[in-house]
Amino acid sequence: NDGSFDRIEVPIVTADSEKVVAESWWEAGGTKHVSWTYGVERYGGGSFESKRYLENDGDVYVCDSTFHRDEEGRDPSYLKW
Repeated sequence: NDGSFDRIEVPIVTADSEKVVAESWWEAGGTKHVSWTYGVERYGGGSFESKRYLENDGDVYVCDSTFHRDEEGRDPSYLKW
């Protein structure tokens, strides 16, 4: 294994019953999982970006979630938990 990871793109159905495309891959040497969900029509349309990783020596699971709106001039919505 050379430490690289391939992106995977798959059609999925969201919890809101929308048919979208999801793409995911690993970054930072396999310690950060990144995923995007494209083609979301709810919430004004846009794409969800999520980054998941561990902090504090693996004691804290972090999820950074951002909704990037299709509409120009609108700021993304962001949540970190």
